[in-house]
Order: sequence, then C-alpha cells, then structure tokens
Amino acid sequence: AEEGVAKPDKRIFDIALKRAGCSPSEAVMIGDRVDNDIIPANEMGMMTIWVRQGLGKYWTISDESEKADFTVDNLSELLDIF
Repeated sequence: AEEGVAKPDKRIFDIALKRAGCSPSEAVMIGDRVDNDIIPANEMGMMTIWVRQGLGKYWTISDESEKADFTVDNLSELLDIF
C-alpha cells in the first residue's frame, strides 16, 4: 500500500477518485471481495459489480450492505452491463 492505506479503508477509494477526477456517483467498483470492495464502495455511493470469482465465490450475502448493484460470474459478463 504505497498510499499508506488499503482496502477496505475508504480513504483509498477517495485517493483513486481524486486521481481519476470523478465523483463516487460517476465511478464503478468491480471486485471479487464483498468485504474489501463492495461494502466500502456501496457506502461511498459508487455503482458496484461483484465478480463471483476467487475468494468471492465463497461469500454468502447476509446483509443489504453487502449487495452489489450487479453480480457476474466472470468478467465477460460486464459487456452485458455496459
């Protein structure tokens, strides 16, 4: 973590948004970790896409805060969303 912070710390998302020059409502977080990717991005108001691969395929959604806007099983399914 060259920034001194790492996910799920929301400051890392703020840094990325600032560098990209966009607001959370203009950004999309695509990740396989609900705890590190989806929950903090949801809390910031970003669109979220959960990729059920890697560690993500073992996660069971148990709370509304864990739900992504979209869920895909592989990255090629992103073409159907965008």
